[in-house]
Amino acid sequence: MTVAVSALPREDVPSGPPAEVGSARRHVRFAVIDLETTGLDARAERVIECAVVNVDGEGTLESEWSTLLSVPGSAELGATSVHGISRQMLEGAPVFAEIVGALVDRLEGRVVVGHVLAFDLEHLRREFGRIGICLPVLDGAGLCTREVARSFLPPGSRTLAACCERAAVRCDNLHTALGDARATAGLLGHYLRAEYPIDYESRSRHGRAIVWPHLARETGWPVCEMTSNHTGASRPGLHQASDAR
Repeated sequence: MTVAVSALPREDVPSGPPAEVGSARRHVRFAVIDLETTGLDARAERVIECAVVNVDGEGTLESEWSTLLSVPGSAELGATSVHGISRQMLEGAPVFAEIVGALVDRLEGRVVVGHVLAFDLEHLRREFGRIGICLPVLDGAGLCTREVARSFLPPGSRTLAACCERAAVRCDNLHTALGDARATAGLLGHYLRAEYPIDYESRSRHGRAIVWPHLARETGWPVCEMTSNHTGASRPGLHQASDAR
C-alpha cells in the first residue's frame, strides 16, 4: 500500500517562500536522513524505516518523505521497545529495492545530513549492496549534526534529544525515522541561523559532483517527482505528506 506524502508546516523547520539567500549558500541544498534499523551491526541488521527531509540553504523546508521497509524472515525486529515497529506493521510495506529510486532522487545533488551520519551511511551502503548497487562515497558531501555539536554546542550529552534541547529545537516522535529526521533538520536550521563557521559550499560542491546510479534506466525502478510513503499499521509520528514545492 502506498499513499502520497505532503510536507507539513514545522515551527523549527521554516516553510514557505525562501528568504534571500546569501551567495555562500545560494546553491546549497540539504537532504536530512534518518533510519530505523533492527540493530547496530550493518553487516547483519536491516533498515526497517527510512525518512528524508529536504531543506534549502536557509533551512527552509522543501519536502518530507518516509517509508517503512519490509525485510525477510519472521524474527523480532531488534529493539522494538525503542523504535516501536512490529512485523505486523511491515505487512505490505515495500522492500528496499522498490524505493531506492525515490530515495536517490531525494539525496542526489545535496549535502547529506544526519545525526551520527556514519551509522546511517553504513547501513545504506549495506542495503544498496544487497541489491547489487554501489552507494557513492558521500563523506565529502556529508554533515554530521552530532560532530558539529561537539564543536559549537555547550558540553553535555550529544544525543539528538540533548542537542535539540540545548539548541531550543522542537523534538517530537523520537525514534521514528521521520520524527528524528525532522529534529535533525531543525538542528541543522539552528546551525545555519547561528552562522557557525561550517563550509557548506564545499560539501555542496562534492554533493553536486557525485555521480549516482541511473536507476530508472538501469533497473526500471522509478525516480519519482511525487514519492510514496507506506505508513503501516498505527505508526506513531508518520504523516501523509506531499512535496512543498
